[in-house]
Amino acid sequence: MPREVNFKDLSISLGINPITKDILSTTGEAAVKRALYNIIMTRKGERFFKPDLGSNIPELLFEPLDAATASLIQEEIEYVITKYEPRVKLLRADVDANYDNNGFDVAISFEIIGIETDVQVREVEFFLERTR
Repeated sequence: MPREVNFKDLSISLGINPITKDILSTTGEAAVKRALYNIIMTRKGERFFKPDLGSNIPELLFEPLDAATASLIQEEIEYVITKYEPRVKLLRADVDANYDNNGFDVAISFEIIGIETDVQVREVEFFLERTR
């Protein structure tokens, strides 16, 4: 029998629930997926009192768009997820250069630790591009 996922994080929008007047939250698998993206896109030194938290990925996006940079981004993703997200077991991270859209396609496969459901392997996919 599947066990309920009890993870709960604040919503990135910081919107207010009109009924309870609490800050909106994300729960379960959506909270974990959002946390993965946030950890990956956080620059080192950006969070107060946690200067080591984060990655160099925002800086790597300004390197040449090639397989070598994709490999560096993949290594950085694997490192930050393994180090900073204890709720997941990383299975695979794939990063491919997308020359047509001038960025990188990212696909991450993971399991949520301690949760037994019918679907063990979960995936999150997103596109990384340079922003000014």
